[in-house]
Amino acid sequence: MPQYKLNYFNARGYGEAARLIFHYAGQEFEDSRWTNEQWLEIKPTSETGKAPWLEVDGVRIYGSVPLTRYLGTIFGLIGKDAMENAQIDSIIDTYKDCIEDIWPYALIKSGRKEGDIEEVKPAFEEARKRFLTYLTKILENSGSGFLGSKFTWADAFLAEGITTMLLFDDHLKADYPKIVQYKERVHSLPKIKEYVEKRPNNGF
Repeated sequence: MPQYKLNYFNARGYGEAARLIFHYAGQEFEDSRWTNEQWLEIKPTSETGKAPWLEVDGVRIYGSVPLTRYLGTIFGLIGKDAMENAQIDSIIDTYKDCIEDIWPYALIKSGRKEGDIEEVKPAFEEARKRFLTYLTKILENSGSGFLGSKFTWADAFLAEGITTMLLFDDHLKADYPKIVQYKERVHSLPKIKEYVEKRPNNGF
């Protein structure tokens, strides 16, 4: 049996989807977490200078999407065919593009950065509307309630993204109720629900 070690901050962020998958699969793993202050000492040990990374029997996989996709493949949480997998990849790439556009607003709104929130609000609203409208259509057409024909690694990844968006988007729940219901559907899955109810409440 492989030995798994997930290396990331003591936060949800881009490491949380992997944690959800481990718990969903009932797979033991080492959850190596650190603070922002500790990261200064740990960063030189990262060959890319970034986190998260996953170690599988000592071999490292860098990048949140590659490592989460890898776990999805290992535990059978992938699409039914090549086309569905491509569509799932596309949704996640589109989400990450959206986050890049809305992050300046998120940082100011959450008090993590100073700045004029009205200046960044138009870009936030445009990116938010574009992505969430697209995602709503995907979910309505899937027929499963998930991004594809069943629950996959990408659903774990995106559910955590929506959880983060709810922290700074005051109108997401009212404007896109189906998106919030989707997040709750993922978090209601066996073992994921148990983990989510007990995990640390540490914001982003």
